[in-house]
Amino acid sequence: MKYYPKKKKNGEVRKILLSLIIIIVAVSLVDAVDLYKNRNKILPGISAFSVELERLKKEEAREILQPIASKMIDSPRILVFEDQEIKITPHTELGAFIDLNRVVDEAYSFARTGNIFKRIKNRIVVWRKGYEVPFQAEFDPQKFEDFQNKISSLINRMPCDAYIEGNRIIESRIGVKLDLEKFKEEINESLKSLDEEKYIVNLPVITIDPKITTQNILKELAINGELGTYPTSLENKEENTIYNIKLASEVINGILVKPEEIFSFNKYVGPAEKADGYKESTIIANGVFANGYGGGICQVSSTLYNAALLANLPIIERYNHSVYGEATKYVPLGQDAAIFYEFKDLRFKNNSDHMIVIFSKVFRDTLQVSIFGGNKGKAEVEIISKDKKVIDYQIIREKDSKLEAGQEKVVQGGVPGYQIKTYRIVRKDGEEKIEFLAEDTYNSVPMIIREK
Repeated sequence: MKYYPKKKKNGEVRKILLSLIIIIVAVSLVDAVDLYKNRNKILPGISAFSVELERLKKEEAREILQPIASKMIDSPRILVFEDQEIKITPHTELGAFIDLNRVVDEAYSFARTGNIFKRIKNRIVVWRKGYEVPFQAEFDPQKFEDFQNKISSLINRMPCDAYIEGNRIIESRIGVKLDLEKFKEEINESLKSLDEEKYIVNLPVITIDPKITTQNILKELAINGELGTYPTSLENKEENTIYNIKLASEVINGILVKPEEIFSFNKYVGPAEKADGYKESTIIANGVFANGYGGGICQVSSTLYNAALLANLPIIERYNHSVYGEATKYVPLGQDAAIFYEFKDLRFKNNSDHMIVIFSKVFRDTLQVSIFGGNKGKAEVEIISKDKKVIDYQIIREKDSKLEAGQEKVVQGGVPGYQIKTYRIVRKDGEEKIEFLAEDTYNSVPMIIREK
């Protein structure tokens, strides 16, 4: 009775084995036919650098992938730390390279090498979801180490404690040092990416806290909150203009203003001439845009003016520019504050019973001015403008014998003039007060056209 079940069981095993053999033979035949059909060519479904390499010969694949590999190691990377930007070319500074021969060889050999089971497994992978050949950018070890040391020397710094010097808070500074391990990881990730957004790398750092922070000093002075903050853009500004803005911003940064004291912009920034360290840039002189030393400081005064407005501080003295054009559009019409040493100043009063402090910083392409003080019962402030009038500019035509008949040349673009009224709305304790600030007039600038 036991013999027949055993015989039946052995028959089932033989059937299973026979089925497996038939399947393996069938798959092997398909594999052999496919390999023959794609002899000397990369199999379908295989890609590298996100490029399909189906049925390409090695030489053809290398030719297609070479410009992509070159772009990845030759495209600039921007290393960002605080307001610093360091531009590098990986191939030049790091000796970066991609072993393209290895990538192409792996693309060609995938699902072709190994025993039948490995080939079948890899072939199924390719049939089902394709296969992207991995790659890794490599570096010249000495060049990478030298560059890493260079970056470390640029950004590494010891922590600094905050302290008061005269009527200024010297802010604390967090110590930093380059995180060497993460730095290499970040560079590797950037070099493996075809996404240009990843070509901007934020430098990874290890931070070291100071013993006395700026917040510690503010607490001692009973300065407990922000009263008003205003940012303006530095995008598309001239290099010298940005330099001047940073310099003037540093001059007023950390200034303390006592209760009932009047702050004067000119007192701290001064004439802003060459002797003061300022550079030539675009200024407004006699109603037109021209070159002069200190171009850009009016953006600092205007940004400060708006922060003071939002802090609900009384404005003692302020002037608008004679012209409102591209160079002054960092603030809305009627909210600028022109500076001309000994003639035009920005002055406001600390009418609170607490000390206030001005913080002025440049963060990459933004200038931000903040005023901090005792913010108990802080008011909500809104700046609005009304009754805007536009004054058309004239078109002046001048004769120029050097031009050909019918030819015209615009030598000065026209700028319209404006009239506008500006108000400050203050809301506090359920009450609203509207304060008239100024009625400003901006002159128009004529368009000058030369013709035959």
